[in-house]
Amino acid sequence: MKTIASTNSSAFGEPGIFRGQARFGSPMLSDYVWPLLEIRGQRPGPRLCVSAGVHVNEVSSIEAAIRLQKLFDPKAISGSVSIIPLVNQPALYKYSEYICPIDGKNINFTFPGSKGGTFSEVLCDAIMNEWCAGSDCYVDLHGGDLRENVSKFSIYQRTDDAGLEAMGRRMAMCFDAEIVVGLPKDHMQRPGRPPTGFARHGRLALMSEAGANGLLDESSISFHVEGVLNIARALGILDTPMSAFRNARVACNDYLWVETPVDGEFHAEIEPGMRVTKGQRLGAMRNLFGEEIAEITAPETGLVLWRMTHPSLPKGSSVLAVAVEETQVGQA
Repeated sequence: MKTIASTNSSAFGEPGIFRGQARFGSPMLSDYVWPLLEIRGQRPGPRLCVSAGVHVNEVSSIEAAIRLQKLFDPKAISGSVSIIPLVNQPALYKYSEYICPIDGKNINFTFPGSKGGTFSEVLCDAIMNEWCAGSDCYVDLHGGDLRENVSKFSIYQRTDDAGLEAMGRRMAMCFDAEIVVGLPKDHMQRPGRPPTGFARHGRLALMSEAGANGLLDESSISFHVEGVLNIARALGILDTPMSAFRNARVACNDYLWVETPVDGEFHAEIEPGMRVTKGQRLGAMRNLFGEEIAEITAPETGLVLWRMTHPSLPKGSSVLAVAVEETQVGQA
C-alpha cells in the first residue's frame, strides 16, 4: 500500500495524524485511491482499523467514521487507529445498493477475497493484507441502506479457536447493542463478511449495524462512534472509562434470512429489535388489488435484526432477518 499525504499531514507511520490517500498494490485497483486518516500515538500499542462505506447509502456509519477521526489524540493514545471512511469507491455518487458496480458483487460477502479475483475480491484481499496488515482488530461499520431499517447490533465470528472467539465476543459487546450475533461456525466454509474472512486466517474483525433508509440519525451515529471508542478502550489504545450500556446486548448465535415466496407488496407487522416466536406472523405479501397472497412468519424464536421498508419485493428476495438467541439454538 502506498500513501499520499495531504499538506496538513504528519508522515505516514510517524507519531501524529496522517491525512491523505492510500493506493493499493494491485493493478486492478489502480484507478482508485482511498481516503485514509491514521492517528499514531507516541507510545507503542495495538493497531485498530475502522472502515465504513462498503455500502455507500449507509450514511450513519460513514458519518461515524468521519467523526471518529477527531476523537483520537496522538498525545493521549497508545498504538494507532487507522480509518477509511468509504470503502466502495466505485459506487460513490452512484447510490447503488449493496454492490460494487464494477463486478456486481457485494463486497460485504466477499472476504477474505483473492489476489487473482474480480475487483471486489482483490479489494477485500487488499483491505486484509495491505491496509489491515498487523492490525489487532478491524471494525467495519454498517447500517440502513435505502430500503431497510436495521436494529442496533454487532457481529463477530464463532470459530474453533476458543481464544479468538472469546476476543471477538468481548469486542462485539463493546457496542451498546440490542443484539450481539456470533455467526455460526459453518460460515467459515465460504467467503463472507469481514468477521468470517478474517477469522479464516486466525484474525479478528467485527461489524456494527445501525441506521435506516439512507438517513443520518444521531442515535445510530452515536452507536457506531461509542462502540469503536469502547473497543479502543478494551484494547488499551485509550485509557478512559467505558461509556454506559443501556441496551440488553442479547447474545445470539444464528442469523436467519427470511425470503418472500411471491412477488408482491410487503406489509410488515414487526419492527427491528422486537422479540418474535417461531411461526409468529411477521407480515404479509399483498398484490396490487390489496389481496393477501402470502404470509411471512418467523423461522425461529428470536429477535428481528432488520426489515425491508420499501414494500415492492420480488419472489426470493429477503424481507427481514431474525437472530436466534443462544438458548434457543437446537430447540424444537
